Amino acid sequence: MKFVDNSTTVKRELERAAIRGLIKAAMLVEAQAVLLVPVGETGDLRGSISYKVNESELVAYVGTNCEYAIYVEFGTGEFAENGNGRKGGWVYRTPKGEVYFTYGMPPQPYLRPAFRQNQKAIRDILADCLRDLGG
Repeated sequence: MKFVDNSTTVKRELERAAIRGLIKAAMLVEAQAVLLVPVGETGDLRGSISYKVNESELVAYVGTNCEYAIYVEFGTGEFAENGNGRKGGWVYRTPKGEVYFTYGMPPQPYLRPAFRQNQKAIRDILADCLRDLGG
């Protein structure tokens, strides 16, 4: 009887299955976030939501590079989550030169709910991808 070490092959196949699962799960969360995000005048925030899978760390990220996304997710001013916003109102000028007074904006979460609403589906996706290795 001869011993054959297949551990390298098994590890590689496990990583490939995990990556497939992460991609599917990230796509699911991304799609849900796109449905949940409020759409302003331009739709830039909605259009910027994307996912990235770091294959070496086996981690998936869903998010946006839109600089005001955090204010939509968590709110601003007196309405900010956990009371973290500034108190009292303030004046701001839009890029078009219009001047407004505001006390802030209430949170309109879309990323966290997109993940939370799909936690079971994410577990199922990852389990299915690993289960498929069984042949």
